[in-house]
Order: sequence, then C-alpha cells, then structure tokens
Amino acid sequence: MDKQEKKREAARLRKRKQRERQRAWKQARGAENLNLEIYKGTRACLEELMTGLDYTEQAEVITRLIHGAHRLMERDKSQIEEFLKV
Repeated sequence: MDKQEKKREAARLRKRKQRERQRAWKQARGAENLNLEIYKGTRACLEELMTGLDYTEQAEVITRLIHGAHRLMERDKSQIEEFLKV
C-alpha cells in the first residue's frame, strides 16, 4: 500500500466512524424521517418563512413551528386554534 492509498483508507475509516457516531446519536434521540408532500402554495409559504426568519433548512423552520405551536397550545388553547385556522 502506497502513501496515497493509506491516506484514502484512513479518510474512509474516519468517515465511517463519523457516520456511525451520527447514526448512534440520532437513534439515542429517537430521530425519524418524516415524509411530507406539499403543494406550491405551501412551498411558497415555507420559503417566505425561511427567508423572513433567515433560515436555510426547511426542517429547522418546521421543527420550530411545531415546538412553538405546542408551547402556544400549553399556554392558551384558543390561541393555537386561531393560529391553525386557514
């Protein structure tokens, strides 16, 4: 094995260990994927939220909306009912 091959093998091993750590971290926290189909109007709203709130990740905005809505519901259920009206 030459020097380049050793470097590539070491890089592959580091990446494999990183993926294993990330998989274990997600599993410990009960992470799961959410399959979500949205239409163009909803997509436009999501993009406006992302832009207005200066977020780059869709999942971050959706997660924060869920947690914010939950907090609102715990404080005053009538407010969340009004918030969720379309």
